[in-house]
Amino acid sequence: MDAHLWTPRSDGLVGKPVRRKEDARLLRGEGCYIADEKIDGMAHMAVLRSLYPHARILAIETEGALKIPGVLGIWTGADAAADELGGLPWERRPPNVPSEPPSGDPSIGQPQPVLANEVALYLGQALAVVVAETSHRAFDALEAIRVDYEPLDASIDVRTAAEGGSQELWPQSPGNECFGFCVGDSAATDVAIARAKHVVRLSSENGRLVQNPLETRGYIGLWDPHDERYTLHAAAGKPQTVGRALARDVFRLPEDRVRVITKDVGGGFGAKNPLYPEQALVLWTAKKLSRPVRWLASRGEVFLADYQGRGQAADAVMAFDAEGRALAFRVRALADLGAYLGPRGSTAPNMWRTMGSSVYHFPVVDYDIRAIHTHNMPTCPYRGAGAPEAVFIIERLMDMAACEVGISAAEIRRRNLVPSSAMPYETPIGTTLDSGDFKHAMDRAEEMACLAEYATRKAGSEARGKLRGLGYGNLLEACGAGIADRAAISCLPDGRIRVRIGTMSNGQSHETVYAQMLADCLEIDMNSIEIIQGDTDETPWGMGTGASRSMTVCGSALMLAAGELVETGRKFAADMLEATETDISFENAIYIISGTDRGVTLFEVAARAIEAGAPLERGLEVESKYDPTAATYPNGCHIAEVEVDPETGAVTLENYVMAQDVGRVLNPMVVEGQLTGGVAQGVGQALLEWNMKDPESGQLLTGSF
Repeated sequence: MDAHLWTPRSDGLVGKPVRRKEDARLLRGEGCYIADEKIDGMAHMAVLRSLYPHARILAIETEGALKIPGVLGIWTGADAAADELGGLPWERRPPNVPSEPPSGDPSIGQPQPVLANEVALYLGQALAVVVAETSHRAFDALEAIRVDYEPLDASIDVRTAAEGGSQELWPQSPGNECFGFCVGDSAATDVAIARAKHVVRLSSENGRLVQNPLETRGYIGLWDPHDERYTLHAAAGKPQTVGRALARDVFRLPEDRVRVITKDVGGGFGAKNPLYPEQALVLWTAKKLSRPVRWLASRGEVFLADYQGRGQAADAVMAFDAEGRALAFRVRALADLGAYLGPRGSTAPNMWRTMGSSVYHFPVVDYDIRAIHTHNMPTCPYRGAGAPEAVFIIERLMDMAACEVGISAAEIRRRNLVPSSAMPYETPIGTTLDSGDFKHAMDRAEEMACLAEYATRKAGSEARGKLRGLGYGNLLEACGAGIADRAAISCLPDGRIRVRIGTMSNGQSHETVYAQMLADCLEIDMNSIEIIQGDTDETPWGMGTGASRSMTVCGSALMLAAGELVETGRKFAADMLEATETDISFENAIYIISGTDRGVTLFEVAARAIEAGAPLERGLEVESKYDPTAATYPNGCHIAEVEVDPETGAVTLENYVMAQDVGRVLNPMVVEGQLTGGVAQGVGQALLEWNMKDPESGQLLTGSF
């Protein structure tokens, strides 16, 4: 198989809207989420959280709470420090940090303690845990704990925190700047702006979002004293990286001493991927009590304790000539990291370096991006992970420029698109777009939006006393680069194919799409394929799901493994058929001597592999790794049409269309579901969601739906 290109069969399953294999099980109520797990002797954990965004913890009094019947134990940050538990490390290296410091190095970003000791640095930070026989008893005990706080001034607003003279959270981050970087040519941008006919400026706040997956976070911790090994059942998108960090950084153990098992995950899109304090806490308390411990987040806790998304403030300038062609683009952005550099807190700010010019040709750019500590919950990637922040600024400036120049919003975009003839195109930020026909995407979106009748629809709205507007959004993402992963295929004599894959589905239909691909490669029934994911004993090398990389990385690894499986089996088949390998062809899962009817099936070959010494449970097995050398750049054009009631401000989304270049469509039904889900999340942010805090007290004002 060509390692660089795989062409699906025209009569195969790839490209077809195959129904999801997962759905039958899930619709019958046979899914297994953390709340469904039943383990003998399981106790329940509740977390005491800081009532202030910044406070000194003078004392935590637990005597009364410990007397409540059913309470098994209460532990504080002092206990965690006494047991020498490590903190939660940053994992994704900031862009300006040299490669020498290991992940979690406090000189770059201070690790977050699993329980705050002496000082709380954000509202909702974990201070203590209660474990009881029931969750109700645990919550009763929380209410009986008394904390003596000394409230301190808090920096909630990222712009204020970045100003000179503001209170600094960490000595290693002077001016509260954890890291920063510049991209482009500042001097050339100055010149271009000075000679521009039109200059537009934007000051924006892309507010923090609470990610709110359908299933809240939850974990179960177990300790095996015989094997001296922890097991964590987790609603996690990256179980392997969580397990490695728990072992290495929190408990300081060999990586194989922490096993993580993930079964079904009820949504995530970033919220469930990183390491959290509660994962360590259920394991720590399970060992102390010698019994399983479960924690399930309440919906209210999600608003306080889940890593948040977005959170960027920016001042941007875009310069144009008299005809509306862009001359320069400048951005000064402040990314709100929160009190700690989260495990992947550097990801979103770094997106300016990878897709910060989107689908447009900017002759020069000048980006100055600074990541700032505040007294807020840490941020980590949420769907798009930095791309929506950049796209919003670019598209808003395009609209402003259209008004300034006196042309339509569509026309100013068309005049500045990178043409398909320019591909591959090197952007001013140094990345190379390998392909893309951005004009075609706009053409298709405008066709679907029925723009010819827009004036009539607008007049109808005005006749009813309403306003009607049309908005464009061109976009580009950079996906899949920088992380390698693997796939292992085991072929068994009984006709089963077992795939061990490094990703973990949290709604992306992995069980279906991987099976479609492999079924076409091996020419077998996709129902004979079992996808094994989410268990670090099965896939200790896995990297989990994130960065829109499952199919581009693990899908590619799977295709390479499929080709290797066929070739490995060919050697056994040649021996079984007493022929040379070059005379053996493979078709419909059968090895045949060319020009004859003599052959053996793939599964008979698996039996021979076991006879030759392969493990019984593995059969004919191969493993392949794929390490992408560059990103992919999915792109598209979205058009929204809204009606607004000027008296109430109520917005009605009348129509929404999108033309999206997703590359090869493996399953159109799944792709459409992913895209419409993304639109729903985007509309939610635009119209309904904003994590608001009182600017004086730092208290959360939006603590529920």
